[in-house]
Amino acid sequence: MRILQVNKFFYVRGGSERYYFDLCDLLARRGHEVLHFSMEHPRNRPSPNESDFMSHVEFNAPMSAGARLGAAGRVLYSREAVRRLESLVRRERPDILHLHNITRQISPSIMSVTARECIPVVQTLHDWSLVCPAHTCFVRGDLCDECAGGKYWHGLTKACIDGSIASTALGVAEAYLHALLGLYKKIDWFMAPSRFLKDKVSSLRWIRNKISHLPYFIPPGEDWTAVSEGYVLFAGRVTEEKGVGLLLDAAAALPTTRFVIAGEGDGLSGFREEAAGRGLDNVEFTGYLSGDPLERLIRDAACIAVTSLWYENLPLTILGAFARGKPVIGSDSGGIGELVRDGVTGYLFERGNADSLTEAVGRLLSDETARLAMARNARDLVRTKHSPDGHYDNLMEIYERVLN
Repeated sequence: MRILQVNKFFYVRGGSERYYFDLCDLLARRGHEVLHFSMEHPRNRPSPNESDFMSHVEFNAPMSAGARLGAAGRVLYSREAVRRLESLVRRERPDILHLHNITRQISPSIMSVTARECIPVVQTLHDWSLVCPAHTCFVRGDLCDECAGGKYWHGLTKACIDGSIASTALGVAEAYLHALLGLYKKIDWFMAPSRFLKDKVSSLRWIRNKISHLPYFIPPGEDWTAVSEGYVLFAGRVTEEKGVGLLLDAAAALPTTRFVIAGEGDGLSGFREEAAGRGLDNVEFTGYLSGDPLERLIRDAACIAVTSLWYENLPLTILGAFARGKPVIGSDSGGIGELVRDGVTGYLFERGNADSLTEAVGRLLSDETARLAMARNARDLVRTKHSPDGHYDNLMEIYERVLN
């Protein structure tokens, strides 16, 4: 089968890109021809289709008024995406398109190409863009579901995108225009990695009969169940919505426990200053890590902490920890509870509650027998429910369904 995989980023920027590349590799190993469509970027991986990629745009970068207007137009409808994808599709004639994150940089304008060329399309949903103009369901430090069901105008009342009326107006216009044009309705089938995300987007009635739950998979990892230097590891974006402030509160309450925070983000400098100001000598910020340095941190951790304040989909950070025999302490937010089964594969704590987090950390670190049991359960869960083979079989069923 010739499969065109589409994602706006072609380098690992987050969990959705990790899944994208793992899926491309899995399909290629199973004998399929995998094509790519994405956006140019200096950090991109090599691709035989890179000459077809769209020009790069960074919406948060400084730009002239004219360039900003052009970028805004691209969010609403990208003629460049249509033109470049049409050229690729007509030359390569893929059997099916599999979309991932396409909003803003690519836009669903490309659906006009697939409709003309009669190519079946599926999409893996990685965020909340169908039900939230800000794509986060998180505004000013709290959860927000007011735009559910297509009532996107609520975003304007909160200036929910960067606190800017202009940016929010563009996001709201984007959502309404794509709904008016019925672009997403041209997609044949949707896959939601978490049941939580599936239920959220099902507030849009038109999607209810063409969406299924297809969890992420994770390649096998080394078994580090019995390895532990006793510290709690956070690995991810260092931002407010990821709940990093809760880790500092827990560190203050547990001064003999080491907390390691690996990652970068717009909150990194502020949290570093806060930790220093509070005299938290048991907190270490490593900055961004990948490859062997990050693997060593995971290997030696007692557990991984996922402290999110916003709705998570199905964090690959958790699956990666489980695959290596590390239990997870996670907030009861979004799809986290579908992986972190309290007392079985880790501990859940109340979202936003530092005392609840502190209690969970204390319980896990004080009982090595329970920690080892949860670590083994976590590896078993990955092997049985999130294996590459099982994911491939389920995805092929979906592909065949839309092809037929």
